[in-house]
Amino acid sequence: MKKALMLLGGEYHPPQGRGEVLRDYLGRRGVQVELTEDKGALRRLEGYDLVIIYAEVGRLTPQQEKGVCEFVEKGGGLVGIHCASVAEGRRYTEMLGSKFAGHGPIARFQVHITGEHEVTRRTRDFWVEDEFYFLEQKADFQVVAEGTWQFRRLPLAYVRQYGKGRVFYIAIGHDDRTFRHPNFQRLVWRGARWATGEEEGKPVRVGVVGYGGAFNMGKYHADLIGRVPGLELTAVCDVDEERLKVAKEEQPGAKLFKDVGKMARSDSVDLGVVVTPHNTHAEVALTLIEGGKHVICEKPFTVTVDEATKVIEAARKQGVMLSVFHNRRWDGDFLTIKKVVADGLIGEIFHIEGYGGGYDHPRYWWRSHKPISGGAIYDWGAHFVDWILNLMPGKMESVYGFLQKLVWHDVTNEDHIQAIIRFQGGRYAEYQQSSIAAVGKPKWRILGSLGGILVEPGTKAVKVVSFARGYREEAEVPFMESDWDAYYMNVADHLLSGDPLAVTPESARRVIAVLELCEKAAHTGQPQPVPYEDEGW
Repeated sequence: MKKALMLLGGEYHPPQGRGEVLRDYLGRRGVQVELTEDKGALRRLEGYDLVIIYAEVGRLTPQQEKGVCEFVEKGGGLVGIHCASVAEGRRYTEMLGSKFAGHGPIARFQVHITGEHEVTRRTRDFWVEDEFYFLEQKADFQVVAEGTWQFRRLPLAYVRQYGKGRVFYIAIGHDDRTFRHPNFQRLVWRGARWATGEEEGKPVRVGVVGYGGAFNMGKYHADLIGRVPGLELTAVCDVDEERLKVAKEEQPGAKLFKDVGKMARSDSVDLGVVVTPHNTHAEVALTLIEGGKHVICEKPFTVTVDEATKVIEAARKQGVMLSVFHNRRWDGDFLTIKKVVADGLIGEIFHIEGYGGGYDHPRYWWRSHKPISGGAIYDWGAHFVDWILNLMPGKMESVYGFLQKLVWHDVTNEDHIQAIIRFQGGRYAEYQQSSIAAVGKPKWRILGSLGGILVEPGTKAVKVVSFARGYREEAEVPFMESDWDAYYMNVADHLLSGDPLAVTPESARRVIAVLELCEKAAHTGQPQPVPYEDEGW
């Protein structure tokens, strides 16, 4: 574990809360951060790998300036944030690379990522409301992010070498909203990694298992992989020769396999992506894991909890990554709902309703055949249940379910399903999926202690009713932009930079528990307890 000292303080940059935010964020990424407001600590930096300065440095004593500059010069890392450039010492400002030269009022502006660098790789442009710092350059540096202020392009983040050490500086960070912005935190983390000498390894070589024509999901995954720096598509596997011919045309650089076992034993693949019918997910994933490959499973993770547990335990034993492609956590409507909830506009959620479907034949294909698909709830139900579990706090207590087979007898999936999940504290959620619903429902109806959310099918905004300020307010909040590249971006960050995995297999197993228990409850007529919640899941 890396050890860092974070210096805080200043009249205009109160340390309360800011240091704790970064300490906790970096702590989850393997950096132990010690907070201090004592500039005298800069004289005694033995035992630290990194110094983070979020303080109006002003004029340091000669011993303090010598301490921090020699620490970096001899190979230590330094991350300067915002007011770290408010300094007077010549040696310090030369080491940092710049000096504060003024700022504009707090305003909304874009942080634009420039060029290609370890610190900013896989980070997109983003917007903040913050002070725009103007910098007087004191040494050479490489700009990695910039912004536009009154028709001038100015640096907002840069990297530089100083002796044997490295410096990363980011000029934003005055406003608390910026400090909590995920891209700001990400840049500080990546800057800290780079400053302490950690660098990404070779690209992760990815093989896609399943290149079928249904929705062209194999190609969809291949295209996503191709857009992510640090991931490289090197193989495609399918049992159908005709689909391999298509893959050869569409993915000319990929090695082709007809047998997943051979791909699992190949030294040209580090990560296997399972894009096969639902009832094969566990078997294919286990084959890849036994070959020492990291694994991503399309949703649903598996058909049963026992299968999911077996795959999770195998991955742990082999020491490989395992994740599930719940990419719709980054759908625009869901991101908007999460933000409304996080902003406190509806208070504590106690009831959720989700709905999908209509009145239409479910088609003749494997997704409508229960022995392969798992049943009607295993398709969109996997998405909705995952959304619900990410919105509703606390543990599940029980699942109740209803299944109807009334109209489409030429297919084996159910026509209509409903799952009811009871959570601790009496909170509950309902999900309904139907191919015989002549009258529909809102996609989302969410109730909280201070308001509610409604999302109608086909709309582009979240309707919010809030009493958070003591009186009734209504608003239509436009959907945020969907970010379907984010899933694979996180996988690359996890494998190459040590970022936490966004979709853990344990979270995906909770989804399977609901799907499986819904059917069991429907057949028994009794609510089914969720014992897994108390077993360290």
